[in-house]
Amino acid sequence: MKGEDMKSGNISFYGATEAPVVSYLRGQLKCMEEEYKVKIFLEDDKNGDEGAARRLGIDYGSMEKDKRQEVDEVMQALIPALLSYGQWQYIESQMHGSQVRAIEDPLTGVFTREWMINRADVLKRAEIFPTIAVAVKIRGWEKMVESYGEDSAGSLMQLTASILEKAADKDYLLGRMDNNVFVVLIPLPKEGEADQYLRKVEEGCKVYEDSVFSPQLAIGIAVTRTEEDDVNEIMKEAMSQIAV
Repeated sequence: MKGEDMKSGNISFYGATEAPVVSYLRGQLKCMEEEYKVKIFLEDDKNGDEGAARRLGIDYGSMEKDKRQEVDEVMQALIPALLSYGQWQYIESQMHGSQVRAIEDPLTGVFTREWMINRADVLKRAEIFPTIAVAVKIRGWEKMVESYGEDSAGSLMQLTASILEKAADKDYLLGRMDNNVFVVLIPLPKEGEADQYLRKVEEGCKVYEDSVFSPQLAIGIAVTRTEEDDVNEIMKEAMSQIAV
């Protein structure tokens, strides 16, 4: 993954990170290289400072323009999530097991299960209703782990989270509740808003339908209708619909 190995000049950069972070991502990056026939590298260290952030680049070689545009869309979704995950892993290793708890899931960048439960309690106490809970399960995730390994399954998780987040409005709450299960909370939804959101998610998934990372999703929906309804219970209800 060295810049001097690049010869084509057909290169794009997708963000900055430190060399130690890249070491945590080698498995995921290698999988992406093999799948998309590209070369991923860390920009040359021109100042001799190994701890400084440098750009992560991708060399597309002689890839045709249409194919490159298709792959580029995937990379724009996956690379930022990968960098965030790698940086978190590096920080964790430096903290030597510190009990500091984060509100973000380190793999996907969305809220943790614990934080979603906390937010659901806040919505109930504030009597915010109706609130819609949309549960999303990645089908075939276990098969992805068995066939391609945890790194590839992690990339699929990151891509799915990116699609769900991109389709969401700013007041939605998105969290990872289990290995391959997400929940989206939509407070005070307008009529048809959940359907509109799911259409956006479906359109986002179609971009990757020819890729090994193509998300196949199962959906469950539940809603609070009075101030007495528990938002945590409707999250459980929505997830129970996709439990099988």
